[in-house]
Amino acid sequence: MKDFLKSNSLKIFLSTVFVVIVLSVFTNSIHSNMVSSTLNGITYPLSKVTAAATNDDDRSIDEIRAENEKLKKENAELRNQLVNYYDTLTENARLWKFYDLKKENPQYAMVPATVLRRDSNDEFYSFTLDKGSTSDISVNDPVVSQNGLIGWVSEVDLSTCKVVTLLSPQTSVGAIDNRTHDTGVVSGSAKYCDKNCTTMSKLNADHKVKKGDIITTTGISGLYPKGLIIGEVEDVCYDTYNSSYYAVVRPYDNIKEITELAIITDYTGQGEVLINSKTEKD
Repeated sequence: MKDFLKSNSLKIFLSTVFVVIVLSVFTNSIHSNMVSSTLNGITYPLSKVTAAATNDDDRSIDEIRAENEKLKKENAELRNQLVNYYDTLTENARLWKFYDLKKENPQYAMVPATVLRRDSNDEFYSFTLDKGSTSDISVNDPVVSQNGLIGWVSEVDLSTCKVVTLLSPQTSVGAIDNRTHDTGVVSGSAKYCDKNCTTMSKLNADHKVKKGDIITTTGISGLYPKGLIIGEVEDVCYDTYNSSYYAVVRPYDNIKEITELAIITDYTGQGEVLINSKTEKD
């Protein structure tokens, strides 16, 4: 504003106004009225500009800079709040996918998680999730999808955790056929992992397991809650090497591609059997 008052444009403008005033003196009353109106139209905006210049901010440069810094900090805080808001929305959306599981099992404490990367060197399709010890994740916590058990946490750091899947021979889950109540142990196999299948071994010779049966967890180990769905029986086979029967079980999700999961960090009865077993050994 101050630069404008010192500019050549303003000087030309004022000269023009002066000429108009002089002409108004030498014209008749009719013309005088016309010139007067014109003059008013020109001088009114000028008076507004002048008034604005007169009332211009008289704060020092240091005060203005201080206020700018304050505004920058406030904007940064608002941006962070907005990011946190969207993070909360995303997490709630993830949890909503597990609404039915949570509704049926209100004792579950669950943390939603997303797959960050997969281990290309692991033939049993282990992966890393974006949650770690700062989210109360611990080794052996079960990892689930909307449709059932996917695996378990094998390693944890502050912000991530590694998951071993149902397709791995490292996994050992007490399992039961919901229809026949035949029990066994679900563990991965190199023979079936590429087909997105696992096996339920140690079936009794007189078992009644059939294709289409649903297999769930028994919960007796203290590592997995009771009743988590593992998958559906694809086939029942006889192992000539061990002289025993086993079932081929297909999880309801494609473990090789799944991305949205949840980690069960706590549930009623977690670790109880392990504690009792340790006590007995002691």
